[in-house]
Amino acid sequence: MRILPYFLAILIAVSAFSCKKLDELVSFNINTHDKVFFEMVYDTVLTDTFPGNETFSIVSEGYQFSDLEKFKTNKSTPQTVESVQAINLIMAIDSGATNFAFASNMTIYVSSPSNQFQEFEIANIPSPASSGNVIVAEMSADDNTWLNVINKDKYRFRTEFTLISPMPDSIYLDYSMDFRLKAIPNE
Repeated sequence: MRILPYFLAILIAVSAFSCKKLDELVSFNINTHDKVFFEMVYDTVLTDTFPGNETFSIVSEGYQFSDLEKFKTNKSTPQTVESVQAINLIMAIDSGATNFAFASNMTIYVSSPSNQFQEFEIANIPSPASSGNVIVAEMSADDNTWLNVINKDKYRFRTEFTLISPMPDSIYLDYSMDFRLKAIPNE
């Protein structure tokens, strides 16, 4: 019984030194700006006889949250993020087209370039043609899923759509995601 008080004292000391300093959390917004390239699809797929040939899946290059200046400004890293609030996704045509009239049933996914997390859907836009050259969508993934992605740092987009009219050219898009983060600053 004499050992019990010493054991409790050691347990309390160890837990006090291993606890995260949640009272020092910094809260800040981040906004990604990722360029995504859609190579021109020839309109012959609209007239050929192969069923389902008009559905496309385009995978972007990889991006990193750690490249964002806001992490350096707030003395934190993606690995020190403790909570995430996903706000929205904005897709804007940068060049190559004036609107999304070429596509329908557009679904955007986020995946890991190195398979560190499972791919998940972030937005579904059934009729992007009616959106002009900018689409704003509330991201459908939950905040815990985003916390895992931000902690892993690297991500990419996969966009599926059905071609409904000819693409005017290859298209460059800007995918912007807005988040509110809480992170523990590095010492």
